[in-house]
Amino acid sequence: MVAHANDFPTVDRVEYVLECMVKHPGKQEYLYKCACTIDQIAREVGYDEYVEIATALRHQTLAGPRGAGFRDPESIRAMANKYKALQAKASKACDAK
Repeated sequence: MVAHANDFPTVDRVEYVLECMVKHPGKQEYLYKCACTIDQIAREVGYDEYVEIATALRHQTLAGPRGAGFRDPESIRAMANKYKALQAKASKACDAK
């Protein structure tokens, strides 16, 4: 399935880029690499799926019972793994390791 790359709201793209740049402090070149990465992700999945799989990964680090709902179910782990693979593929395409 080819996603509609323009269905991602600007604020979500900016949030992704800002979070990505935090991982590479002081490296202005990552503004472009991180923007490229979210653009690549947007080409692969629709916005609703992006929110679902990104949330699955982000919330796996929650401690205690609240996080168990994101750590334990196989379907949630599969979504998180899909996001990690998608992100790795996009980062590689954009040279944003």
